Amino acid sequence: MIIELRGVEFVNKGAELMMQAIIKKIREKFPEAILTMQIGAKTPKAKLLQNGIKIKFSSNRSNRIGAFIPGLIRRIAGYYLESEVNIVLDGSGFAFGDQWGATYASRRLGSKISKWHNEGKKVILLPQAFGPFNAAELKMVMKKIILNADLLFAREEESYRHLQNIATFQNIKQSPDFTNLINGKVPEGFDSETYQVAIIPNYKIVESKSANQDVYISFLKHAIDKTIAIGLKPYFLIHEGVKDHQVAKDVNSFLTQPLDIIVMEDPLEIKGIISTAKFIVCSRFHGVVSALSQGVPCVTTSWSHKYVMLLKEYDFHEGLVQDLINYETLNTLLFNLAQPSYRYQLCEKLLQKSKVQKEKSAQMWDEVFNVINNYKKHR
Repeated sequence: MIIELRGVEFVNKGAELMMQAIIKKIREKFPEAILTMQIGAKTPKAKLLQNGIKIKFSSNRSNRIGAFIPGLIRRIAGYYLESEVNIVLDGSGFAFGDQWGATYASRRLGSKISKWHNEGKKVILLPQAFGPFNAAELKMVMKKIILNADLLFAREEESYRHLQNIATFQNIKQSPDFTNLINGKVPEGFDSETYQVAIIPNYKIVESKSANQDVYISFLKHAIDKTIAIGLKPYFLIHEGVKDHQVAKDVNSFLTQPLDIIVMEDPLEIKGIISTAKFIVCSRFHGVVSALSQGVPCVTTSWSHKYVMLLKEYDFHEGLVQDLINYETLNTLLFNLAQPSYRYQLCEKLLQKSKVQKEKSAQMWDEVFNVINNYKKHR
């Protein structure tokens, strides 16, 4: 059985965390399965092979040339044809909606999914954010994806409604982000007394026009100043590459005492570090998931409905700061989170909510495995 992973990569640590979560579950359930991915700027060959993932020829031309190479030689070299793939698992996170457009959706899945369906491949879209879908061309692409996918999992209610507005089919399900099931690991020697409050920036807050750069930089600076004023020790934790790192450096340029910037290669170590925090200030979706699923409170900024819905699932609406200029809301939240008694009660509530979310994720995987097992039976 050859399974292709799509929509995951190594630059965005949330996407890599999803990759690690998928790999773990597949290898537990189907140890004989071969995992494949396409080589790209964010999925270099060395990284794929390092994670035990084989290479799938990406273009029509490379597949035609590859077909002339004897299968045994290709497999020894770690290469597979698209025609050899049986199962497609898409873990895009957020790639289908007006924000990205019809061309992008078509490139990601729409242009090939009908062909895959006709060839008997099983296509499953793992829990992710969807929508909205207002553009007519995008609606057509999404209808094609829904018609030809075996399962589509919306991460939350709003995404589920957006899919249902396109087509009401039984293959559309709802399940939370599945990285809640994978454990982090605290790096050896990490000092949680020196590093108490993680500040996780996201350049997309500016890129999506949710706030201009000056507003966002000022917001982070104020959050840091206030955190220090209430007696806690903040630091930057980078969740995606160069652009997020630059945001941290930009904020540091306005601070009297610049903060340490922690950059970890392993997403499991990032999740482990988050588990040690008293609370975090975060603009990255999977940073928020990693916090809440481990019972760590989070001051959350948002550029998409997925953040609002995530906090709703954990019954922590007050953790969302939508108006980055309203420092009064931020100050109140930071003050409350600095109180051990308030924080303890909140952590207990988050852990209870996390237990429910994890049960839902386990059920999601059962449904995915049922589709794969049925495919194996009828091969």
